[in-house]
Amino acid sequence: MSGMDDQGRSIVMNGVAVTARFVRLTALNAVVGVALCVAGAYLVGRMASDLEAGRLGAAAQESLNVQAEALNGALDKYRMLPVLLGHRPDTETLFAPDVESQAAMRRVALTAAGLSGALDVVFLRPSGAVIARASDTVDDAISPDGPLMLAALQGRLGRDERVLQDGRRAYVFASAVWADSAIIGAVLVYVDLETIEDNWSLINNPILATDALGRVIMSNRPDWRMGPRPDFSKPVRGGAANPTRDEPTDYLARSRVLPPLKWTLTVLLRAAPIRWAGLFWGGLTAGLVLALALAVQMVINRSIAAIRRTRSQRAIALRLERIVRDRTRELLQTNTSLAHEVTERKAAVDLLRKTQSELVQTGKMAALGQMSTALSHEINQPLSAVKTYAQNALTYLQRGRVNEAADNLTRISELTDRMAEISRHLRNFARKPNPTFGATSIAKVIEDALIVVAARLREEQVQVTKDLGPPGLMVRGGPVRLQQVIVNLVLNALDAMAAQKMQAIFITVSEENGIVQVRVRDTGPGIAAELLPQIFDPFFTTKGVGQGLGLGLSISFNIVKDFGGTLEARNDEDSGACFVLRLDAAGQDQVAAQ
Repeated sequence: MSGMDDQGRSIVMNGVAVTARFVRLTALNAVVGVALCVAGAYLVGRMASDLEAGRLGAAAQESLNVQAEALNGALDKYRMLPVLLGHRPDTETLFAPDVESQAAMRRVALTAAGLSGALDVVFLRPSGAVIARASDTVDDAISPDGPLMLAALQGRLGRDERVLQDGRRAYVFASAVWADSAIIGAVLVYVDLETIEDNWSLINNPILATDALGRVIMSNRPDWRMGPRPDFSKPVRGGAANPTRDEPTDYLARSRVLPPLKWTLTVLLRAAPIRWAGLFWGGLTAGLVLALALAVQMVINRSIAAIRRTRSQRAIALRLERIVRDRTRELLQTNTSLAHEVTERKAAVDLLRKTQSELVQTGKMAALGQMSTALSHEINQPLSAVKTYAQNALTYLQRGRVNEAADNLTRISELTDRMAEISRHLRNFARKPNPTFGATSIAKVIEDALIVVAARLREEQVQVTKDLGPPGLMVRGGPVRLQQVIVNLVLNALDAMAAQKMQAIFITVSEENGIVQVRVRDTGPGIAAELLPQIFDPFFTTKGVGQGLGLGLSISFNIVKDFGGTLEARNDEDSGACFVLRLDAAGQDQVAAQ
């Protein structure tokens, strides 16, 4: 009994010692972990920020060098132009006060400005009076005592930036005009800085050029132009490419002095990546140290609890093995069941696809069988017209009226072509048509379509009111198939008005924003609201048995869709149904579809 008590006390004491050791190791691990986390995050974050700053600085310097050379090159090509103009052998003659010499001088200025792309070329007398200039829109007062004229009259090349009266910015080169080794005037070449500045609009990062006074002469950020150079040591506004998203931003600036221009060119890069690099790598280091401290703590926890968990771990391991074995058996059974179900579903899908294919083919054959009725209906009207034109042509020939007979024969030829096209279209109904098409006169299409249905219009005494829009209006489409669309819409309107006392059809053509709109409206009862969504479905019809296949509107819809247009059905506010056909307008130079 005493031995058991001693063993118990020993176990308790060992447990207290283990607990105390656990507390000491945990506290030490926490203190070391926090110290390493703070120090590592600071040092690594600082190093990452420095590296990112160096990378961005190198990129900014490279961009700065490129833009500096580009700016120097853009202005340097104009530098020698005033010198060359000032040494022309005929300069003294051109400086004569007569009108002819001044006109010749203006032609010289215009030629020089046109060939070089300069904003303006100006010839002046020593007093500053303008003799001739290339542009009348450049308004700039040149003082004879100004730096440009003084430099030119002293035989030096003058150069200075100028803000014109209309607000435009220009860089001006000035040189003396020589005659017999004497200076008789000056020539100024204006370079449009805004044209050079436009090239900077393609650069995402802000870029600016400032003069000796710190004024921003050029920039791809409008808010900074002609203002003082912002202080980039603190966040500034106006640097965003999108003004609506502008906010105070820190920038990394790299500058370079351009000695000939006495300008300072500055390229800016957003400094946010420097801060984010420090935060990211510092945070990552802190996370890694924290993870290391947690790993050490896990080792401590496991070492302290090893003895206590030996038996329990073994029991848990055996229990887990049993659970895994049971779950594995269940998964195998489930996999077998799923494999069997997948096989059955695959077979069902294959059968469904086969059945669908057979149904599609059966539907095509049924449609083609019913096409004979539609073909007869579509061809009978042109045949009647052909017969009428043939009889008229015979009568005209008998009376010696050859021109009228030829016109009727031409109509017969057109109707015969139309019947052939209708037959071909119905024969190929099962596949999507894709003939070439181009510019087609919508007025001629409507007129030809009305000729096709003229007999029925006369028979039913239906008045057609048409407004064919401006003359020469062309649409993108094929004339034959567009005629078929109009014929189908008119015939549909006639069927809808069969029981109405007042029967009239209104066809209106208009054009707006490159879209030609054709409206076909009748005075029938209209279309029921619940039927509008399916009015263009194949084989959908509201007519009685044997009176229609329900293909006319569906075919018309697909024809218009092939031409890139739309066909809509709605009820008119006054009365009846209204079909709206929209097609792209076409130019006169496009080839019409056949």
